[in-house]
Amino acid sequence: MQAFAAEMADSLDGRWTVESGYHGQRDRYLIGPDGEQVHLCYSDSEKTPRIRLSADLPAALAAVRHLHGNPVPSHDITVSPTKTPETVAAEAARRLLPAYRITLAESRELKQRLDDQAAARDRLARAIADPLGATVQHPRPAATGCDPQDAIVRYAGPLAGTATVPRHGGRVTFAFSVTPDRAAQVAAYLAAFPEADRP
Repeated sequence: MQAFAAEMADSLDGRWTVESGYHGQRDRYLIGPDGEQVHLCYSDSEKTPRIRLSADLPAALAAVRHLHGNPVPSHDITVSPTKTPETVAAEAARRLLPAYRITLAESRELKQRLDDQAAARDRLARAIADPLGATVQHPRPAATGCDPQDAIVRYAGPLAGTATVPRHGGRVTFAFSVTPDRAAQVAAYLAAFPEADRP
């Protein structure tokens, strides 16, 4: 399988490398120039032995899609082990890689959009916290490396409370409490808040 995968790598466009799989001599990973991952696995458990080629997303991208309701489509084909590595490489380039690369690009765009949203959230949280002398409670990244949570700004003083800054760019929610003698003053301020900024 090592020799077969190496010859396939040489036959594919760009610089592909071969990495070990999880089943000893039965499988290998081909890693493409743009981060493509193609798993080759020899199987003789069926009546006719086959080589299965499965194109997988990197774990972080697969997790992002899963968390945000975008199931990862299946990209796999099977070929006869009697075919030459060059022929299998040509079949992979024709039948497997085009659709897989679309999924890979879409997944990267989704992750980039989420990363941009998280960065904008963090900038706004700091901008709210700085004039208040407040602290920002940054959300802990999920175990998968995703960051789908809101940021919380906690502030003290006459208006003690929190500002919740959503990751997706929605409206910021302020929650605070005041002493009874300040309540009317706060109400007057809110009543005078510019009309254009109201929901």
